[in-house]
Amino acid sequence: MRWSLLVVIAAACNGTPAGSGGGGGGDDEPAIDAPRPTSDGQPGVRGVFDPLVTDVTIEIDYEAGAEPYTGQMLGFGDTFDLGVANLDRLFAGKKALTLPRTTATMENIGAVPDQELTVTDLIALAAAHRSQVDTPTKKTYYVVFVGGHFTDANGPNPNVLGVSLGGTGVIAMFKDVIRGTGSVALPNVPRYVEQSTLIHEVAHAVGLVDTGVSMVQPHRDATHGAHCTDDRCVMYWLNEGASDAAAYVQQHVLSNNSILFDAACLADVDALTGGP
Repeated sequence: MRWSLLVVIAAACNGTPAGSGGGGGGDDEPAIDAPRPTSDGQPGVRGVFDPLVTDVTIEIDYEAGAEPYTGQMLGFGDTFDLGVANLDRLFAGKKALTLPRTTATMENIGAVPDQELTVTDLIALAAAHRSQVDTPTKKTYYVVFVGGHFTDANGPNPNVLGVSLGGTGVIAMFKDVIRGTGSVALPNVPRYVEQSTLIHEVAHAVGLVDTGVSMVQPHRDATHGAHCTDDRCVMYWLNEGASDAAAYVQQHVLSNNSILFDAACLADVDALTGGP
C-alpha cells in the first residue's frame, strides 16, 4: 500500500524527545520509555510475546476536543490502517489485535483541566479511566489523547508528541502538538504523524529497542536511549522538523512498503514470535 505524506516522528517535534530514556518528574514516578523486563515486572502477568498471550488490546480514551483522527482519506484508506498494519506485523500476525478505529469505540473522558501534564498526572488519568486489564492470555495497553503539553522538572515541553510510561502500559498522546505538524499545503501530515507516534510509543511499551526485547544484532542508539540507529526506522529518535520531514517524505514515502520498522527491529521481535 502506498502512503502519501507519511512523516515519521518518534516522540517529539523540534526538540528532545520524551523517549530519550529520561526519567519522570520525581523519584516515585516511573521513567519515560524506561527499560522494562519482558514479563512487564508484574507478578503473574506474562509478557506480550509469551506464546500463551493470544490477544493484545489497545484501549484508547481521549480528552474532549482531543480525539484521534479517524475515518477515510480519499485515495489512502482508513486513517488507522497504518497503525494496524505495523502493530500486527510487530506480533507477526500471531496475536489477535484489538485497536479501535472510530471514536464510537473509544471513551471521551471529558475535559482535563490541567494542561501541563506530568507523569503523575498521566498515571492518575489512567487509574481513573482505564477499563481493560491483563489476563493470563491477554495483554493490554492504555492510550490517552490529551491537549496541553508534557511537563517535567524543566517545565512544559511544547515539542513532545507522545510518551510511553515505562512498565505501566500507559501511553499519552499530545493532540495540540500533533495538530501543529500540519499546514494548509500538507493537511494529511498530522494524521500520519499521529499514527507513526502511536506505533513508536506502543513499540516502546512492548520492549523495543533492547528494553525487554533483546537485540539480534546491535542497533540501539547509545546516545538517545531505547531507539534504533537507523533513521529510516520508526524507532529512530529523530525524524522531525520541516527540513527533516521533507527529506523523509522525498526519500521514503513513495515506496510501496507501509511497514515502518527496519529489518533490525523486526528481527528482534521475530526471534520471539518465529516471524510471519
